[in-house]
Amino acid sequence: MSPSLRRGLAVLLLAVPAMGQQHWPQFRGARAQGIAEGFATPASWDVSKGKNVLWKTPVPGLAHSSPVVWGDRMFVTTTVRKGAKASLESLYGSEGYGRGDSVKNEPEHDYLVYCLDKNTGKVKWKSSARAGVPKVKRHPKSSHANPTPACTAERVVVSFGSEGLYCYDHNGKLIWMRDFGVLNSGAPGNRDKNGYQWGFASSPIIHGDRVYVQCDHEGDSFVAALRIKDGKDIWRTA
Repeated sequence: MSPSLRRGLAVLLLAVPAMGQQHWPQFRGARAQGIAEGFATPASWDVSKGKNVLWKTPVPGLAHSSPVVWGDRMFVTTTVRKGAKASLESLYGSEGYGRGDSVKNEPEHDYLVYCLDKNTGKVKWKSSARAGVPKVKRHPKSSHANPTPACTAERVVVSFGSEGLYCYDHNGKLIWMRDFGVLNSGAPGNRDKNGYQWGFASSPIIHGDRVYVQCDHEGDSFVAALRIKDGKDIWRTA
């Protein structure tokens, strides 16, 4: 699964015959190899005609995070700008192509987690992790939902960077959250929060009973291992 972009569009699941169930629990799948063995891959599809498309489900907002799958559940994140819709600028061929300034004066956003049925696309539940004005800016090509979730048979962990790290069970109950403060992911040397920023992107990783996070930013950067059961630090290294 490649990183997805949602602007009130659709999450698409290709209709491929399964040779057996396989989870896709984090960015680039199991072992971060980007491989799902035992599945046929369609060589072509047509969204408008429904060719090789099993279902499509509208997901509002703007996001670069990838979906993850455990069993019959698919988890995705997105952020919805309140008021006017968020837009992408500086894309190839656009008037602002190549500009690097971050988006200014953004209003309140809703930071959302969706759980969908992998087989039908039906929304099982959605949760608002946080609502408020973003603590950091974003690049005009980017979003406020860049990190990909990570999941196990019982938990799903989602990161919204400066807006926090959240752990849910598969029924949408919030188990714990962590606030790591403002993670200023901008140009090197850009410690001024009013300067240009590009948005946080590192995805959490789960291994065993631990959640690993990389918070590399223009501040006190660190790598940490947290207990998945309660979010407490096991260790943290600058």
